[in-house]
Amino acid sequence: MKAKRFLTCDTESTGLGKRSLCFDLGYVISDKNGILAERSFLVKEIITNPRVMLGALFNDEWRAMMGGKLFSFYLPELANGNQTIKPWREIVETLRDDMATHSVDVFAAYNLPFDMTCIAQTQAYIYEGGKVLNYTPDLLCLWNFACTTVCNTPMYHRIAAEQNNGVDWISEKGNVRTNAEKVYAYLTGEYDFIESHTALHDAQIENEILHRLRAKKKPIPYNDIQYGVWRKAQILGIEQRRLL
Repeated sequence: MKAKRFLTCDTESTGLGKRSLCFDLGYVISDKNGILAERSFLVKEIITNPRVMLGALFNDEWRAMMGGKLFSFYLPELANGNQTIKPWREIVETLRDDMATHSVDVFAAYNLPFDMTCIAQTQAYIYEGGKVLNYTPDLLCLWNFACTTVCNTPMYHRIAAEQNNGVDWISEKGNVRTNAEKVYAYLTGEYDFIESHTALHDAQIENEILHRLRAKKKPIPYNDIQYGVWRKAQILGIEQRRLL
């Protein structure tokens, strides 16, 4: 029986919700034996459009952050050949071809609802609709998987309490943080790990999260797409956590 093959995807976007258009797309295709393919693309129609990247979307703080990232990271990476800029149509065609070539069974992302929305809205913005994928794999939200596998355990809460610095691991309201950065830090023991927030690097760490979670032999929530999954991890209050 063929081992399941996964495509773990990440997007960097121009904003949140209806403002989210993908300017950086990365993905890793893998199975239990390792990585089969990796891709990284900057989306030509979005990243070269200053009105979308720096204009009316979001606020001054967001624009300053985005502008800094463009000039400090993305443009130098393009110049030295470490990043590739392609039209969206070519990116979609490559994605489809890679999924067919490697017989991908599962399309995964850490915050799957966000990434799916971002990809769909980019398709609609550039081509006024149409599906991106030409077949329907199983879907897997890694955030949901993490919250129901490790983030809801006393051990995760104990480590969060030990490592917390201000509101780094635990929010002001007393909720443990369950983002990919903290889950990767917990699973690897690299407690000071910081995400780069570039699509391919984030997809790589999320692929690592995927396979470390799979190794725990817990139920995998295929096609269980929910919002607010972080709530599933909030099993302890602040006072209880101090007693761990």
